Amino acid sequence: MISKKFYEKHILPSLINSTCSSRPIKMQKQKVIPSAYGNVLEIGVGSGVNLQFYDKSATKKITGVDPSVELHELAMTNAEGIDLDIELIKGSAEDLPFKDDTFDSVVCTYTLCSIPNPEIALIEISRVLKQNGKFLFAEHGLSSEKNVAKFQNFIDFFYPKISGGCHVNRDIHNLISQSPLKLDNIETLYLPGTQKFLGFNSWGAAS
Repeated sequence: MISKKFYEKHILPSLINSTCSSRPIKMQKQKVIPSAYGNVLEIGVGSGVNLQFYDKSATKKITGVDPSVELHELAMTNAEGIDLDIELIKGSAEDLPFKDDTFDSVVCTYTLCSIPNPEIALIEISRVLKQNGKFLFAEHGLSSEKNVAKFQNFIDFFYPKISGGCHVNRDIHNLISQSPLKLDNIETLYLPGTQKFLGFNSWGAAS
């Protein structure tokens, strides 16, 4: 039987990398990431699969933060050959090691689902984001359909245990609306070819 430690170190990082590289997920990411500009912070940089989507002409530097050592190693590999100023840091979104008003843009894709305290993370994001800066997000979460949401709330009792802490019932709209950030726009859809409990996506921008 595979141990939890072995699974999280040797199997889960590859599964996350594969999922985040799928075509539907890539299409969602490309709706927000190219809008990042200036000095950029990416929350949950993971394996670095997002680095390919940044607009090089608009981006001055990308700082990626992630708590996973295993994913950090994959990110270092994926960063090779990309003509951007990239710095990768092991750290937590709930305690960002940066001064106030540091970044022009903060990018967060498929990450709020797995942060233990997303409310605190959004407060931190607001703190390090410059005035008039942009928070760009693409996330999956709680469906607007009652029956789907009911199933999400049920399955969330055990789903995070096999998915690296990923919760399927985070209410992305409410999380951002109730944070210090001002929600500028948000759109939603179900990812094609994905089970509804996993596929309800929200994307947009806040400032």
